[in-house]
Amino acid sequence: MGEIKRVDDERSASALADLLNGHSRRLPVVIVTIPAGRTEPWIDVKEIAKEAGDLADVYLMQTGPFTWEFSHRMAEGTQVYGGAGRVYPVGHGWISDLTKAPLHFAFNDLDGRRATEDLISDTLRMAAAVGLPQKVTARARRRVSGIVTATIAGRAWVNIGEPAVIAEELTVADVPIERLVGKGQRIEGWYDAATRRIDVTASLRPAAEALASYSVGDVVLTRVATVEDHRAGLVLYPKTTAPAVTVAVRREDVTTNPFDELSALMTVGEVIPARVVSVGPRWALVLADVDDDEPIVEAPPLLPGGPPWLVEEEAEPEPEAQEPPPVVLPMPTPAPAPGPPASAEPVRAEPEPEVQPAPFRPTPMMLDRRRVAAGAVAPLVVPAPAPAAAAAVAAQAPPAAPTKTLLLTIDGLKAELTAAKREHEALGTQLRAGGDEREQLRYLLDQAERRANRAENDLKAARIRLRKAGSTRVAPSYAEGPRFADREQGFRYLVLTQWAKRTLPGEQADRPLPEYVLGPAFLDSLDRLEGIKPEKVADVAFEIVTGLAPSVQGREVHRLRTGLGGDDPVRVRKDGAAAWRASLQVNTPSARRIHYWVLPNGQVEFARVATHDDYDA
Repeated sequence: MGEIKRVDDERSASALADLLNGHSRRLPVVIVTIPAGRTEPWIDVKEIAKEAGDLADVYLMQTGPFTWEFSHRMAEGTQVYGGAGRVYPVGHGWISDLTKAPLHFAFNDLDGRRATEDLISDTLRMAAAVGLPQKVTARARRRVSGIVTATIAGRAWVNIGEPAVIAEELTVADVPIERLVGKGQRIEGWYDAATRRIDVTASLRPAAEALASYSVGDVVLTRVATVEDHRAGLVLYPKTTAPAVTVAVRREDVTTNPFDELSALMTVGEVIPARVVSVGPRWALVLADVDDDEPIVEAPPLLPGGPPWLVEEEAEPEPEAQEPPPVVLPMPTPAPAPGPPASAEPVRAEPEPEVQPAPFRPTPMMLDRRRVAAGAVAPLVVPAPAPAAAAAVAAQAPPAAPTKTLLLTIDGLKAELTAAKREHEALGTQLRAGGDEREQLRYLLDQAERRANRAENDLKAARIRLRKAGSTRVAPSYAEGPRFADREQGFRYLVLTQWAKRTLPGEQADRPLPEYVLGPAFLDSLDRLEGIKPEKVADVAFEIVTGLAPSVQGREVHRLRTGLGGDDPVRVRKDGAAAWRASLQVNTPSARRIHYWVLPNGQVEFARVATHDDYDA
C-alpha cells in the first residue's frame, strides 16, 4: 500500500498547494478530506492508497483553519474540503478545465464507497495517461498467463492460480473492459503482486495487424473522435502502443445536402458504420452510400482472442414513467402543557425578565446536618410543642428563605427541561424532514438522469435518421437519374458511377472497369424485382466484375446449384460457363440475390436478379 501523507497544519497545507501549482510533480496527487466534526473521512483513503500504489501521491487533510490556507493558495474552483476528494493530474490543464480533476463528495457511507471507486478510477486513468504503469519499475513483476473469469465494474478477474485483475483505466483509454477481454479468454501480461494487477498493454495488437482484414468495399464500425461543421474524424482503431488510426471525412462523404452540418449528424463518441474506399496506410471512408441492410464487418479485437473493440450501439429501453413518491413529513409531537409548580406554596405569575438571574446552585454546606439554621432540616434544640399547636404553626408560617429559593430554582430547572425537550423534538422533526427531503432529491435526480438518457437516445435516433435522409440523395434512383433510351446503357452508367466513386482517381488507371455482358433476361428481372434499388444492384455488379465480391463479407459468393440441396449439381452451360450466385441483401425476408455466369475467358455475364429461394439461372 502506498503511503498516506497527513496535512494537519498550515505549513503542510501551504506546501501541498505549492506542489500542485509547481512544475516538479511527476505523479497524480489524490487529496481526501475529513469533514468537520469527524476524525475519519467517509472516503476510504486506505483503499485508494492500496490501489494507487506508487502511481500517485495520496494526502489526507482534516477540515480546519489550515484548510483555508490551502484553499487561498489554489485557483478558484480547484479547492477540496468538507469531506470531499479530488485527484489532480500531472500538469496544469485542470486549472482551466475543472473536468480534468472532478470533485467527488461524500456525506455518508454510501457516498463514501461511491466516491472511493471514482477516485481510484480517476487515479489510474490519470496515471495511464502519462505512461506511469510502464515507467514504474520499483517493484518486481513477473510474466503470467491466465483465464478471464468475469468482468465486473471496470475490472476483469483473471485466474492465474490466485486472484488477479486487469484495470480498465490502465489499458486503452475510452474502451470499456468488456470490449477488451471476455470470459474464458486466455491473456498474458506482467503481474504486480503488491496490487494484484496484470498489465496487458504489451499484448495489444498493432493497428496494421488488426486492420489487415479490412478491404475496399467493407462496411465497418467507427467511433467519432472529432466533429466540426464540415469535417469529422472517425477512429478505425484506438490508441494502443501507437497513435490511433483516425480517418478524416468531409461533409460530402457523409451527405450531399449542402445545408447539413456534421455537428447535427453525429456526436463525439458515437459508433457509426462507414464504407472503406481505400485501405491503409492512407485510409479513406464514406458514409453516404451505406444502406441499412448491408452486413457490417466485425471490428477487430484489441487482444488476441478478445471481443471486437467496437459494437453497434443499441438504443436503451425507454424507462417507464413513474410518479414521484409522496414525501410524508413527520408531525411534530405536541409539547405537554406545563403543570403547576411542585412547591408547597403556589408561585405567583410574574412577567419574564429580560435577563434571567443566575440559577441557584446547591452547595455541600446545605447538606450539613450539623448546621443549625432557620428552616434547616436538622432538629431544633427547643422543647417540642404540643402536636396540635405545632401543626397550626407549621400551616401559618411561611417557608424559610433558603427553602423558597431552592423551590423556585427547581421550578426554573423544570421549565428549562421542558423547553429543552421541546427544542429536542423540534430538531428531531427537522432532521427527519431533512432526511425525507434528501431522499426526494435523490429520486428527482434519478428521474432527471432517466430523462437525460431518454433524450440522448432520441437524439441519436434523430441523427441516424438525418444521416440516412442525406445518404438517400447521394445516388438518384434509376428512374430519376439520367434518362437513357437504351436500358442497358442506363444500367452500365450506374455500374460506371459506382466504379468512379469507389476507386480513387490515382488508382483508376491501374484498376479499370472490366468488360462484362448483360444477359437477355437480366434487365427484365431487374424491372420486376421490388424491394431493392438499382444502384445497389449496380454496386454489387461492380464488386463482381472487379473481383471484390468474394472478399466482401455478406456477399456469400458461391456456385449456383440446380436445387436447394447441398448435393445438387452445380449449373454449367454448354459453352462451359459456370453459374454463380451472390447476395444483394442479408437478414431480410426474401433476401435478394444476383445470378451470373463466369465465361471460360473469365468475363462475367449477368443472368438475372431473384429472391433467396429462386435458383433458376
